[in-house]
Amino acid sequence: MSSRLLDSFANQRIVQNYFRSAFARCYSSKTVAATTAGDGSRVGTEKELDDPLAAAEELPVTFIEDEDLQAEREARIELARNKSRLSPAHRNMLHSRLPYEEPQSWIHETIKYKRTMLGRYGIEGSRVDPRICFPTKKETIEKVEYERVAFPHTLQEMMEMNRKARTEKQAKIRAREEEIGKKMDKLEHWIADLNARNAKKESEARVAKERKDRLVEEVRRHFGFKVDPRDERFQEMLAQKEKEDRKKVKEAKRKEKEEKMMEKLKKKTAELEDGSVPAEEVESK
Repeated sequence: MSSRLLDSFANQRIVQNYFRSAFARCYSSKTVAATTAGDGSRVGTEKELDDPLAAAEELPVTFIEDEDLQAEREARIELARNKSRLSPAHRNMLHSRLPYEEPQSWIHETIKYKRTMLGRYGIEGSRVDPRICFPTKKETIEKVEYERVAFPHTLQEMMEMNRKARTEKQAKIRAREEEIGKKMDKLEHWIADLNARNAKKESEARVAKERKDRLVEEVRRHFGFKVDPRDERFQEMLAQKEKEDRKKVKEAKRKEKEEKMMEKLKKKTAELEDGSVPAEEVESK
């Protein structure tokens, strides 16, 4: 601020020196004393005519600036003030003013944008007619039709439907929990069955491998010398041995079954002789 004052004082001194030199060149002698014209205009005073330099010092210094130059100067000052480098629209928004004085896009002419500006900057700040916020007759009809199609049920009906849905959901959850509880009770039994099945499969696989090894050894003993298992004679003899072994296994199972049946018949016969089981029940079985 002090530098600006010093500049203005220096400019004043320059102008005063200029007027002094001008008056010194134009007036070199004394003239008559100051008189007043008949129309009241001032001609001059004796002091002014005797010493034009002193008169120039008493004159007020005024500056007349061109309006275009002044507007340009104000624009430069305003540009220098804008240290943020924001655009005019963003600067207006920062100072809670309408971003654009004139519409810049078709969006600025839409009802939605105008309603937003009215709600953000008010009636005076947005320069928007507040009646634009109220729906038109067409919009009201469309909204009623939309609500009729989108929400056909009344509030009471929707509450009842919601209550039923919650009840059904809770019933499903309870049923699922009961089912899980029952299955958890059977879990130990299922684990035991699984282990038994796995043990049976392993036993069967072990027996089959032992049988295979036994048959291969029998084939080798049959030839009396070492034979390559991929040899055709070895494969034929092995197939024959497997066929015989299957026949033996089948025969053994048949005999075992017959023995079980005989044991069962003997048991029933003994029960009949003792009279512990009625004859009608035996015949039905």
